[in-house]
Amino acid sequence: MSLNVKFGFGNTVKYNVPKLDVTSAASSKGIFSSRVRDIILDSSHEFFDEFGQWNGIGTIFIEPVRQPGRNDDIPLIPAYPAFPNIKNYPLLNELVPIIYLADPNVSENTSDVTAYYFPPINAWNSQVHNAVPSTNVTPELENKEYPLVEAGSVRRITDQDTDIDLGTTFNEANVLNNRPLLPYEGDIIYEGRFGNSIRFGSTVNGPLYPNSWSDEGNQSDPILILRNGQSNETDVSQPWIPILENINDDQSSIYLTSTQLIPLELSTENISSYDGLTETPTIPELYSGKQILLNSGRLVFNAKNDHIILSADKSVHLVSNSSLNFDTTDKISMTTNMSFGKITLTSPNVYLGSDVGNEGYVGANIQSLVLGENLIQTLTSIINALEGIGGAMRTANAGGIVIPSLNLEGALLSGQVEILKDSLNILLSKTVKTI
Repeated sequence: MSLNVKFGFGNTVKYNVPKLDVTSAASSKGIFSSRVRDIILDSSHEFFDEFGQWNGIGTIFIEPVRQPGRNDDIPLIPAYPAFPNIKNYPLLNELVPIIYLADPNVSENTSDVTAYYFPPINAWNSQVHNAVPSTNVTPELENKEYPLVEAGSVRRITDQDTDIDLGTTFNEANVLNNRPLLPYEGDIIYEGRFGNSIRFGSTVNGPLYPNSWSDEGNQSDPILILRNGQSNETDVSQPWIPILENINDDQSSIYLTSTQLIPLELSTENISSYDGLTETPTIPELYSGKQILLNSGRLVFNAKNDHIILSADKSVHLVSNSSLNFDTTDKISMTTNMSFGKITLTSPNVYLGSDVGNEGYVGANIQSLVLGENLIQTLTSIINALEGIGGAMRTANAGGIVIPSLNLEGALLSGQVEILKDSLNILLSKTVKTI
């Protein structure tokens, strides 16, 4: 029979589907198992145009599990994702549940049905893949990596690569060492095939296998853990044994906590900038409470249209093992409370302007700041001396005979001394201080 399927924008495709599979599956089996033989994921697929182009992404082609190894002259059955918002496409040779439901033609013909598929069946209880090849392939694998055993026996994918066809780009050898996550009661865990996961979990007091986030807080306090890439230090000799997230060793992590204490190890714990202050921030591995922790090899915050705002009730601590760098095309503004605030820069060397060039001598590109009060004291001594000289010059005489030129210069000098005295009062900055 010919199955007409409508896609978006009015596209209609026709694909020959064997009568036996459609009628028997739809009428008698309800939901049945099928093996994935092919899938449309991009425009390179031979049926890309026939199945609606980009609107057909995720379409799989299946064979019933009970009719494996079918004649290639008989078209495989197409099936479409059952969920519109979740893209969990299967790999080749994975098993999927199939159900026949109304298709887009239902308004014209209420009996029209289409095959839809659910996420892959958990045949091996593995988040990596659950491929089960046809029976003509299976026996060879039974003594290798896939111990296909009778019901009730162990379901396990071992740590060795298989020869199962899983697709074009999926590299089984690179992901078989990714271990599943250990669940606790009530957890909801989403795991990718590549060592990435989201855990909606909680504090678990006294479990058989302790975790790193339950040392503080009450039973069932919520926590959300997003992890991308398991630790490179993970033991992969038995990849079917579950592991737990490790914020210090996993490749990238985001933890959203409520009451938990997370043992995050900082790249540096230098808090010397808080010397003399009444309160310093608690390091993460000692802090329990609601917080968001990000840990990775590198963090990039980029606001391409607006601002980055860092706001804290207490303090914002920037610390680095190397340097803190600020570059701007306009200005750097720092303000504090005008009554009692202060900006403190503490370092063996503080440079205002470029730090490139010669320094430390008269005429050098970089020269030293002065200590203002000390300079005032020195200048005051000089002015006082000049004041004495000016007074003496004003009354200078030779044998009782005045010396007009010297007396005039003395008067001028005394006048300049008064001006210099007044200028001392405005030399010191009211805001910038140095040591």
